[in-house]
Amino acid sequence: MKASQFSENAQLLAFVLQPSAEWLPEVIDTLESTWGKIRHLGKLFAFDKTPYYTPEMGEGLYRGVVSFEKTIPPETIHLEKERSNALELSMAQASNPDARRVNIDIGYMDLDKVVLPSYKRGPFKLYAGNGVWLDMLLTYAKGQFHPTAWAFEDFKRNPYQHDLQLIREKFKKSGKNNSLDGTAVRL
Repeated sequence: MKASQFSENAQLLAFVLQPSAEWLPEVIDTLESTWGKIRHLGKLFAFDKTPYYTPEMGEGLYRGVVSFEKTIPPETIHLEKERSNALELSMAQASNPDARRVNIDIGYMDLDKVVLPSYKRGPFKLYAGNGVWLDMLLTYAKGQFHPTAWAFEDFKRNPYQHDLQLIREKFKKSGKNNSLDGTAVRL
């Protein structure tokens, strides 16, 4: 069987955890200066089902999803992961550089799923090279995003459903899920 010579672009998105129920202007500015114009700014939801980030970031955390006008070849997500980690460090608390103020889970959406890269291995993550593991957290079927069995608690509850559907529709209508210039991409 011949290997595919085509790579579809994916919608770049980020799940952002921050200490405010309203989007912080400096977070939005930093996201846009890194990845370009935001296409969709989702609603923020209380991140209160796990204390995982409390020791580092404090209480009263909220998470929401944003998408960008930028699309990427999915095989380049490791570069975006490096950028998101650098942003988190640049926005860390001045008094304690190890304490993040913002957590940015960069990822991508194609028409079938939502994938987040991680530097942590896991039983359901696939190794993508460059120290990055891919975690498919949501699949799309029958008009909805469905959490995988291993998804994080907030993805299982999926308060982001409405925003993700809007992001998917905008991505689908944009036609940017084709290769960069409409020609085949050799991998």
